[in-house]
Amino acid sequence: MSDLNALLVQQFPSVEIMAVNDGWGIGSFSQWDSLAHFNFLLLVEQHFNVRFEPEELASMKTLGQIRAALSSRGLTV
Repeated sequence: MSDLNALLVQQFPSVEIMAVNDGWGIGSFSQWDSLAHFNFLLLVEQHFNVRFEPEELASMKTLGQIRAALSSRGLTV
């Protein structure tokens, strides 16, 4: 399990996550609303010790986009 997937499980402990899809994002399941998404992005920043610009935060809607933003910083996720 990748770090990003582990953070997803940490953020949403009540959701049984079997296989993660990079297309997942806000609304993929009922607990993943806009507030939970913002909190997930904060958790990602903390875990990977990065800071996203406000414009980046607004544009990252899916796990794939979050993964791409981390990869662009040279992080393996």
